[in-house]
Amino acid sequence: MNFDTISEKMGAVANNRYLTAIRDGMAVIIPVSIIGSFFTILLNLPIDAWKAFIQPYASMLSIPMYYSISLMAVYCVFSITSSLCKFYDLDPVSTSVLAEMSFFILAIVPNVLNAKTAGMEPGTYLPLANMGAQGLFTAILCAIFSVEVVRFFYKKNLIIKMPEGVPSAVGKSFSALMPGVVIIVVSFVLKEILKLDVNGILTWIFSPIGYFGHDTFLSAVIPVFLITIIWLFGVHGMVIATPILYPYWYANLNANTDAIAHGGAPVHFMTEQFFQWFVWVGGAGATLSLAILLAFFSKAKFSKTMGAVTIIPAIFNINEPLIFGIPIIMNPYFAVPFVLAPTAMAAVTYLAMKLHMVAYTTAVAPWTLPGPIGAWMATGFDWRAIVLCIVNILISMVIYWPFFKAYDKNQLKLEKVDD
Repeated sequence: MNFDTISEKMGAVANNRYLTAIRDGMAVIIPVSIIGSFFTILLNLPIDAWKAFIQPYASMLSIPMYYSISLMAVYCVFSITSSLCKFYDLDPVSTSVLAEMSFFILAIVPNVLNAKTAGMEPGTYLPLANMGAQGLFTAILCAIFSVEVVRFFYKKNLIIKMPEGVPSAVGKSFSALMPGVVIIVVSFVLKEILKLDVNGILTWIFSPIGYFGHDTFLSAVIPVFLITIIWLFGVHGMVIATPILYPYWYANLNANTDAIAHGGAPVHFMTEQFFQWFVWVGGAGATLSLAILLAFFSKAKFSKTMGAVTIIPAIFNINEPLIFGIPIIMNPYFAVPFVLAPTAMAAVTYLAMKLHMVAYTTAVAPWTLPGPIGAWMATGFDWRAIVLCIVNILISMVIYWPFFKAYDKNQLKLEKVDD
């Protein structure tokens, strides 16, 4: 099997409709998490006078945190279902509502409070636990299952069709009735008749992958190594990594924000923000360092031009112009540093956080911020995060340097031949 064949097969995997729908659907987490994280940051400004002032309002200000990261599985059910519906031209709203109900049946066990306690009135309550990152695998399953059931009924024409003149929204609602019965009944049977803990089963199935959600050295370097290897074949590595690793990374972030909301300290550093601000500085492959080298240390005209064009986007973590402009994809000059640089940065960051030299990430900062600023915000305004981010960029530049020099020398030679 040659290089092109491998690249083609990996591209087919990355473009799979389910992976694409999961990736696009889980993107809804980003704005929701950022909004919720603003309140986390607000509660953790490193100013003693501010902390004293904000303390009486801490409980109130923590509410948006609960309704953001703590409910991400609920949001993802709807968004993943809507994304997958686009592939089949199905109504995304009615199908998403069915998927949402299936998720609640399978993942959420209502708690009944019989007596008033801790200011809570007797009644039925829905615990948040599985509505957050712990329920993401079930959210994905319910989204795919619901869409495929609806698609089957439409394909076999087993739907209720309303006469012309009936409002479109009403017609779509009745069309979803028959597949909706199947979706809800199947979910009910699995949960209440067969007594299956679907969320627990899925968590067990993926438990080996869950190792990479722990605060370990291998959890820091192995995902980076594999994601960058996939990138070298022209496939967006995070497309494949997102549905596998995000449930664990965001579960850790959820635990951190929950600890803060209860007046405690963050407990995990292995979060998505760990990679965003200390490893993927400038984008996949930590290519901000390469853009700096191209812009300021090139001798070849093409290299210098590429550096000038790509350095501004790279500062804001947009590196597609660099990856496909050089190109880095399938380029023997940059394959090694593209993998090695971010892997080294992950190792250094692991050690820094393991030794408590830098605060753990507790908030989601907008990914388009320049690296040091994003790192500073994500760690609750720890100035040491800025230093670590800059150190990592310098480490990456050192790793890229000999490969950059070889590439630039070859480009210079080619330009002299053309002249």
